[in-house]
Amino acid sequence: MIAVITTVRDGEHTLPSLADALDAQTLRAFEWVVIDNASRDRTAHVARTRGATVVTEPRPGRARARNRGVAATRARLLAFTDADCRPRPDWLDHLARQLERGEPLVAGRVVVTTTATPNAIERFEKLWRFRDDPRRDWAPTANLGMRREAFDAIGGFDAGYRHIGEDVDLCLRARAAGFRLTRCPEAVVEHAAETDRRPVLRRSFEQAYALHALNRRHGLEAGRYWRNPGPLVRGDWALRRFGIDPAQLPRGERRAILRVARAEYAARIAGSAWAPVRSHTTGFLSDG
Repeated sequence: MIAVITTVRDGEHTLPSLADALDAQTLRAFEWVVIDNASRDRTAHVARTRGATVVTEPRPGRARARNRGVAATRARLLAFTDADCRPRPDWLDHLARQLERGEPLVAGRVVVTTTATPNAIERFEKLWRFRDDPRRDWAPTANLGMRREAFDAIGGFDAGYRHIGEDVDLCLRARAAGFRLTRCPEAVVEHAAETDRRPVLRRSFEQAYALHALNRRHGLEAGRYWRNPGPLVRGDWALRRFGIDPAQLPRGERRAILRVARAEYAARIAGSAWAPVRSHTTGFLSDG
């Protein structure tokens, strides 16, 4: 048996589409566990009506909530995805097959989708977000499979991460314990690009904040954006920092996408500057 683990807060409007995608899975034998993480809407009711096992984690925090969800199932195979993801019909089948072969940690592929007439924010997201790099030893929990014995062996997610970054930490601790990450590009979930600036900037701030912890714990050479403010003002540096080749962009789109890239980079500078300050005043990974 495999369990699909979904942590959600205030997801009554996004859960039905995920439920539809799970109903369409070619692999029929699975359990869906939804963790209501301090929702202020009808998330739990919607999840129950769609057949999910619902557990509650009243304290906001994705890592703690996912641990609560895993504890609620006896499945030996785990598949993590988010409420705003849309797995393709054969997603779970491909992921489960690779886990059944004994792979302890399996990363699927995340495909960013846009509206029919994408704005600059959507186009920017499509160009870089969830870009797969086979040299990386981690993958996002938007599409991640794990055998339970590996999850238990490393103690699950570290609930000390305040915002995000717990999936990177999980994978890196798994690697250190001898559980390698393999990739399954056939296991695909779709994730809609953001359309508004505010969630993009918040996510960028939180990612940079989390990278401070990941740098200290795992030695990742990334995330000290405050040391290099140049991309905010210099030419197309901001695009290149996200791995985007400006020459590949249509001239009419380049300026608009560059503005989005600079704004996101500014949020990362703020997050990377705030993280060490907070670590000195409240404790490095304090959650509250």
